Amino acid sequence: MLDGGGDLFLASHGRYIGPGGESAFRSHGKTWLAYHYYGANDNGTPKLGPNQLGWRAGRPVLK
Repeated sequence: MLDGGGDLFLASHGRYIGPGGESAFRSHGKTWLAYHYYGANDNGTPKLGPNQLGWRAGRPVLK
């Protein structure tokens, strides 16, 4: 990644500003991605965003 490799997986979009600190975990047979972000519609209040994580063509995707 230091030499220009890698891909952006989760970027700011809509009301979700500055997502980061991602952690993946399994619960009830599903894989989840948890991350923090700032709520653009809530005066920048820090929030926790959980999304189910899946795979497509060998790459991770958010459901």
